[in-house]
Amino acid sequence: MNMEFAVETDGKIYEISELVTSVSYTDKLNDGCSKLEFSYIDDDLKIHNGSVVRFRYDNENVFYGYVFKHGQNKAKEISVTAYDQLRYCKAKDTIVVKNDTVDSLVKKMCNYFNLKAGILTNTGYKLPVSVQDDKTWLDIIYTAISDTLMNTGRWYCLRDEFGNIAVRDLQELQLDLILGDESLAYDYEYEKSIDDEFYNQIKIVSDNEKTGKRDVYITKDSSSIQKYGLLQYFEVLDKNYNPSQAKAKADALLRLYNREVETLELECLGDVRVRAGSSFYGRIEDIQLNKRLIVKSVAHEFIPVHTMKLEVMI
Repeated sequence: MNMEFAVETDGKIYEISELVTSVSYTDKLNDGCSKLEFSYIDDDLKIHNGSVVRFRYDNENVFYGYVFKHGQNKAKEISVTAYDQLRYCKAKDTIVVKNDTVDSLVKKMCNYFNLKAGILTNTGYKLPVSVQDDKTWLDIIYTAISDTLMNTGRWYCLRDEFGNIAVRDLQELQLDLILGDESLAYDYEYEKSIDDEFYNQIKIVSDNEKTGKRDVYITKDSSSIQKYGLLQYFEVLDKNYNPSQAKAKADALLRLYNREVETLELECLGDVRVRAGSSFYGRIEDIQLNKRLIVKSVAHEFIPVHTMKLEVMI
């Protein structure tokens, strides 16, 4: 095990890998900041909120972030929770989206919070003009990522890469890695559902300023309705959508949601390259699985051995 664990506090840097008794790292796809939780035993080193934490494992960068919580027990074991830079972007604000793409919004966010930006992939898609009021910066950007996916078919993620905020195309994050039968995985849980995020009829309404009435757009899959019953998605669009855009959105939503939701959780030996948004090849014969899978969330545990729990999208 090759672990490097540095903490910067009171202007000094301490290497504490010999003192650390537990380390876990959690990362979720477009769902807030990544989190590092660790504990160590030491009488002298006092960590403060705001201290910088750097963690590397097997010569790979894993986490760079800031302490937000710390405490200790009677045995003088100090427990610490640190988050990456995206934690600061949970702040609410009023933001005008105009001539913006996902990457230009992220650039504005980094400038506003004085955060370090890294690879900001040009997403190309101009977002609809809107005033986002009383929403967090993260939620606004996640909505922009979702809009971009709906309109271009390209999927992006926002993440902190060892102290650099990045926008990455998920296509760029494909790993040369196989997990499953006889390949690192030692347990799994699989489920197929129409309970959440499944719709076979899409109903979209839009205010028509010319007529003063509401235009209604419905698209559906009759065979799916016959098979599963009617499960409807409903949304009211803002005034910036024209009829062709509204119809296109309804069609895109039906393609996205009119399928059974499959979830798979894997328990595996660890690989530090696996983050939310990265993908690998999954092979499990019992559920006829043999395809590339995107990581929705991952939790790495590093002590005593490196293991990880993954939730993936099928």
